[in-house]
Amino acid sequence: MRRALAAAVVTACGYHPVHGGEPVPASERCDVVLARSDVPDAVVADEVLAGVREELARAGALGGPLRCRVEVLRIDEASEGIGAVRGPTENGEEGRLLPTSRATRVGVVARADWARNAGPEAPGERDTADVRVFETVAVAPDARNATFRHTDALRAAARRLGRRLGSRLLGRPAPSDE
Repeated sequence: MRRALAAAVVTACGYHPVHGGEPVPASERCDVVLARSDVPDAVVADEVLAGVREELARAGALGGPLRCRVEVLRIDEASEGIGAVRGPTENGEEGRLLPTSRATRVGVVARADWARNAGPEAPGERDTADVRVFETVAVAPDARNATFRHTDALRAAARRLGRRLGSRLLGRPAPSDE
């Protein structure tokens, strides 16, 4: 009795949850497909798709008549914290100052939209525009560790980017672009 009274009072004032209160209708569910990838790393594109699927599945919006088309546009990279160190010389003396990076920011840029028809030229709805996510990785002392760190950072950025794209497709508020 108390629950019914509390529910009547809460709904009478117009209160309702903004996000997550209602399931996604079957007509608004979609399948995620890669429309285009302009990056040479297939793992990055796969991670973006996995992130989108993860976010849509969390909301119950995966598997339906719509096509969620994802375009992976580019991978960005920038040095952070550039310092100067003395370079070696042939006779063992201190050489001139050379720039060196303390860290690297790697990022992935992608966009997504929904289409009602399966064709590649079908008009899209809910376009997310270009979304970018960065991950910072410290410079490793040797080449092997640097390669592993760089690859892991790209994967993490791509997965976060996919989740952000999925969230935007669902109309949820997202933090500002990085």
